[in-house]
Amino acid sequence: MFSTLSGNNEKIIVEAKEEKEDVIVAKGGKKVGRKILLIVLGMTAFSLALLWYRLRMDVSGSIEGGIIYLEASDNSSFAITEDNTLWAWGGARGNIGWPLIEGITSSRRPVLIMEDVMSVSVSGGSAYKMVITSDGTLWGWGWNREGQLGDGGTRGTLEPIAIKESVVAVSAGGSHVMAITEDGTLWAWGRNNHGQLGDGTEEDQLIPIPVKEGVIMVSAGGNHTMAITEEGVLWAWGRNRNGQLGDGTNHNSLTPISIMENISTVSAGSSYTMAIDNEGVLWAWGIGLHGNLGDGTGNDHLIPIPIMDNISNVSAKLAHTMAIDKDGVLWAWGANDHGRLGIGSDEDDYPTPIRVKENIAAVSVGGNHTIALDKDGVLWAWGNNYFGHLGDGTRRNRHSPVRVR
Repeated sequence: MFSTLSGNNEKIIVEAKEEKEDVIVAKGGKKVGRKILLIVLGMTAFSLALLWYRLRMDVSGSIEGGIIYLEASDNSSFAITEDNTLWAWGGARGNIGWPLIEGITSSRRPVLIMEDVMSVSVSGGSAYKMVITSDGTLWGWGWNREGQLGDGGTRGTLEPIAIKESVVAVSAGGSHVMAITEDGTLWAWGRNNHGQLGDGTEEDQLIPIPVKEGVIMVSAGGNHTMAITEEGVLWAWGRNRNGQLGDGTNHNSLTPISIMENISTVSAGSSYTMAIDNEGVLWAWGIGLHGNLGDGTGNDHLIPIPIMDNISNVSAKLAHTMAIDKDGVLWAWGANDHGRLGIGSDEDDYPTPIRVKENIAAVSVGGNHTIALDKDGVLWAWGNNYFGHLGDGTRRNRHSPVRVR
């Protein structure tokens, strides 16, 4: 099962109200009498700021334990530690963005939100979240207008609900979800207006439906999906306006089509795709407007083109890309507004890979920020920080990597 917790493992429900600063007010866990409420209402601005600070320290703090998994989205970031606890930071600000989970709207520093978690995937826009617990149960919460939560309805919830059992991998796309069960079956649900579910139709699905067998990896993009089967074959389906499927056309596909062989890793961005083959060659295709393909141009490509050798990991999202080579060097390219590439500036797009940092073990790209873990277990972040989703306790953009813990 799961539980929502505060940073000091004390159950508490909080909400954020937008004023000059985020004011986090306790709603549960402690009873507040009428007299105390009147005193609070009569406090000075200084006293309220002090109350905000103390309560905020109850729900956020430093991540405890070694990090084993990272996930960045548009306005939030997530990390799973060795003891399978899920930490999150960022969230909503005023009427913009989505709360982290029921009871915790936002935090500028990591806050422990769930236990017993093995994997997490967050949609573009952070509108809904998916997690797998240690017993293989898939849970989801957030936006549900197109059936993203897979519960048969379209009503959203901030409280996690169980969706499916025996799940080993999940990927949340723009408004659709893909999950792999223990037997290698790929399941799909949610929005399907471009055929991104791969079931041969363009009809939304409110519950999981089987799509393909023998799948070992899946990545859901904005409106397209990429999957790798046991034989190392890369398959694609869904929207293809910018060539993100890689089949040489701009035509959508409602069913899986084979693209490449000998593929070990794939990352589907909003309208482009990055893949690594068994020899460590990084391939790219789809939209290249901001140089996010890394080929030195801003052109779209309808078929896979080679970008770099010796690559072990890659992360794609909206308009910038990060890759780690086998020596642990982190490379970046694409859009650089807000300093999302981490190269010390926020000027110009970079259409070719540029060296960012060494000794990196993992990286995850958000909408306009990046988080990375080095081999010593240090967590770094940079880029846009409007929602506090860098986790450094501020809302200042960072043009270079800043240490989070």
